[in-house]
Amino acid sequence: MLMQSTHYLNHATLKHCMVRIIICCIAWRYYVHLAKQGSKGVTEPCAHRYRLAMDTILAQLTMTFTLILLSSIQETLGHPSLEPALHFNNSIDFVCRGIVGITCLAAILEELLFRGVLEQLLHKITPSRLWITMISALAFSLMHCNMSNNLLYFVMGCFLSYLYHQTNHIIYPIIAHGLHNLCATSIIYFTLDIRLALAINSLTIVTRIILAIGALLVVYGYITYRVGQKTKQIN
Repeated sequence: MLMQSTHYLNHATLKHCMVRIIICCIAWRYYVHLAKQGSKGVTEPCAHRYRLAMDTILAQLTMTFTLILLSSIQETLGHPSLEPALHFNNSIDFVCRGIVGITCLAAILEELLFRGVLEQLLHKITPSRLWITMISALAFSLMHCNMSNNLLYFVMGCFLSYLYHQTNHIIYPIIAHGLHNLCATSIIYFTLDIRLALAINSLTIVTRIILAIGALLVVYGYITYRVGQKTKQIN
């Protein structure tokens, strides 16, 4: 029975990954089609590409820290997460579902759909960058079907949308989203979530709020004045 369950899980995981790959290919083709019609870049000069990627990684690590703080604040205020806990049976399961499925395929698919396709379609309706960001972030949060954590997904969606706008290329939100998912799945796989929660909860809620606001301002300033400036130099 145990062998049959493991085999079924592997087969289901493989099938799920194949479906995501097919949808990713379709979404990528449509994104390229829309990008060629609009102003979003599909390719760019090699200059500053490495630096932009490193800046994206630093911004996302700060954003992940911010989301951890916001999650702990939410739980302290009496709104615990209702999201089902994610478990990995072994290292192979972690690689298949955690690395390939969640870190890579989920990040690529969601960014192509919400930032790549949806935002360019919204741009045809309204030129307002604020409205485009709000709508795409709201759709991103509702897609996860987790009402208790909608605010966290909305904040993450706003960050990814702004990063997409500043870099003018879908690859950087994909890198950021994938890194966030990698951090989340790694924390679960290596059972660091309890120790991390204890460390965060040892801070007062006022301290956590100040740190979260400060981290958000740092991320905003970093993307605006560092990432944005490099993108202008590329263009």
